[in-house]
Amino acid sequence: MVDYLIIARSARALAASAKRAGYKVIVADCFADEDTRSFSESVYLLQYHSDGFIAEELITLTRKVISNKPDAILLIGTGFESTPELLGRLAEIAPILSNSKESIFSIKDPVNFFGMLDKNSIRHPEVFFKSDNLKKHLVKRIGGSGGEHVIWSDQINLEDSSAYYFQEFISGMVSSVVFLANGTHAKIVGFNQQLHSEEFADMPFLYLGAITLDQENIENRKIIENIINTITKETGLKGLCGLDYIIDEAGNVVVLEVNPRPPATFELHEVKESLFETHIDCFDGKLPASHDHDEVDQEHRGYAILYAKENMLISHEINWPNWVKDIPAYGNVVPAKFPVCSVHAKEISLDKVKTILFNRLKQIESMIVATQNAA
Repeated sequence: MVDYLIIARSARALAASAKRAGYKVIVADCFADEDTRSFSESVYLLQYHSDGFIAEELITLTRKVISNKPDAILLIGTGFESTPELLGRLAEIAPILSNSKESIFSIKDPVNFFGMLDKNSIRHPEVFFKSDNLKKHLVKRIGGSGGEHVIWSDQINLEDSSAYYFQEFISGMVSSVVFLANGTHAKIVGFNQQLHSEEFADMPFLYLGAITLDQENIENRKIIENIINTITKETGLKGLCGLDYIIDEAGNVVVLEVNPRPPATFELHEVKESLFETHIDCFDGKLPASHDHDEVDQEHRGYAILYAKENMLISHEINWPNWVKDIPAYGNVVPAKFPVCSVHAKEISLDKVKTILFNRLKQIESMIVATQNAA
């Protein structure tokens, strides 16, 4: 018996969490990594582009899987931010665990989202929908994710800006919080400091990874609790979600965006147990009264993504260290600027974790490059 079909741009962390919780899953994602295969009953490779999944391919595949596994429930991860209407079509095929298309639209449409923040006096960067006379502002694609779509306003000349919005740049520490929501209330799971890559000039805000922060020393915890509870009540969010924010130079919490699905950082907070079942329970209106994530954890945990500087062949000669995850299938060629794998580390010191991560990125890149001529 298969319990869930996980559909996501990248499903490795969800598949690992599901297996840890004792569930059997099938995965449909855009990477079909080696470790994803080890956590799943079977894995299907989906195509993906800047506007999301190819709708008919996804619908056809889902029908095929459910025809063979009629009891499986669909569990949704990344990849639907710009096409929430696809969720309605999937819900006609099988029961689905996902935030509703209406909730996702209210979160990912900038007019609705920032209007809702204004209504509740939640601080955010100033946003604009026309590029007239804007200098050193950010340009963001509506429904974009991962940071690859964020550029400076002077890097692009948009003839049609309807798919984008413009945002004031705020300097400060970019952070995020993972939280659980049940439609009316929210509970913090953990905090992270985000890392961004400066590798590619045309993607100056490319998401690189994250490192957990000490929950005991989050000065703005109460403010953030109020923010996620307000947003949950306004939008009906459910399950594992993420809030990205900046602590500006004056110490204010400035909200950037909400991810209405399990964020990539949730696995950093699975210290003693899986969050998969807790995520599922939220769709029945349940929130944990307490959780191992409430306990003080002395270690910082982090990961960083290796992006290919040029096309990279994944050879059988690579001896992957145990701190590497998201291992691509052998024989694949990873295109330039695409994610190759992720490196992980944990240490008492946040700075030490960061140093280890950057060293491991260099180490694994050198290992892959050294095997490029291998058959």
